[in-house]
Amino acid sequence: MVLKNAKIVLEDRIIDNGYLIIEKDRIKDIAPGDTNEDGLDLKGKWILPGFIDCHVHGGYGVDFETGNKNRFDLFAKSVGQEGITKYLQASVTTNIPTMEKNYQEFGEYMSRVDRKGAICLGAHMEGPFISPEKKGAHDEKLLIKPSEELTEKVMQWSKNNLKMVTYAADLQDGSYTKFLLRHKIIPAVGHTNMTAKEFEKEYLLAVRHVTHLFNGMSGVDQHRPGLVVAAFNHQDVLAEVISDGIHLQPEILQLIYKIKGPNHICIITDAMNAKGLRDGNYLLGKLPVIKTGMKVCLKSNGALAGSGATFDHNVRTMKQYTNASMLDLIKMSSINIAKQLNIYNKTGSLAPKKLADIVVLDRDLHVEMTIAEGKVIYAKQF
Repeated sequence: MVLKNAKIVLEDRIIDNGYLIIEKDRIKDIAPGDTNEDGLDLKGKWILPGFIDCHVHGGYGVDFETGNKNRFDLFAKSVGQEGITKYLQASVTTNIPTMEKNYQEFGEYMSRVDRKGAICLGAHMEGPFISPEKKGAHDEKLLIKPSEELTEKVMQWSKNNLKMVTYAADLQDGSYTKFLLRHKIIPAVGHTNMTAKEFEKEYLLAVRHVTHLFNGMSGVDQHRPGLVVAAFNHQDVLAEVISDGIHLQPEILQLIYKIKGPNHICIITDAMNAKGLRDGNYLLGKLPVIKTGMKVCLKSNGALAGSGATFDHNVRTMKQYTNASMLDLIKMSSINIAKQLNIYNKTGSLAPKKLADIVVLDRDLHVEMTIAEGKVIYAKQF
């Protein structure tokens, strides 16, 4: 496959007019100028690395907890329209028997060789190891302290496809963090009321990931600085950002961008099953929520409950409010999280021999085509 007459965003520069050649599942060549080879004329559209969402619960009527056993298939096939080529499927707090059932079904899905659509890299377990004070849209009755025993069971149920865990690090003494690191699972600190000083112990253990910065955590207080302050003070901590324009106001997005910089932010959706569906009543786990536009709230108290926003919307919103360059935008949508997930040698940027994970955007950054490992998984009519 040849994509030509395009603006191509490489890690260190932009080719104003060039072409990209895909052979099987890899990028074969990228070059400026024209080519005589037959191919798809993109007429000046953008070619970017495919988006990577490390924190998405679901959308299009399904999520980790909702729907039949084919729900993971449906989700993988649906997110291509957002430009997503790889992702971590996130779970929410639920009871142990339900967790076992869901993770076993997820493990079966991950073990299949005939998966289609965007590539799921594994699970992101958000809860039940979180703080009641910062529970967000999690069922407080089901919250428990970090448990190595339960996590080992989840690893077994998922066929060793647990890649990230969000937990309140102040509810353990460092032993759980060490457990995650030993098993090559990314420790993501979030849904916690910990102080910045308490985070220092975790930082020394090599924790370098914070779940949806500002949301579900202790914040900026001059007398009790929280996790937000710790994330700001440690430049090398990667901060998830829900840039839908709802979870964080424009001024906060600008502040994060100014302090953290484009090298230490990863855009996420935190989307739930109502993404892509009409407004109305839905469930997040077993909690009733209501969707209005891209905003999803608990019916019980109005608290935000995940998101109805798409990844490409969040990319556009981040660019709108921060005026980020295209080179900085691909860091926040692909490069940074690929490095964090230790897959940057294979994907996350456009380069010969890397996997052909590609999104084609129009000049307003709406998705025109998505290619995952050389296969077209979404194509809008040109």
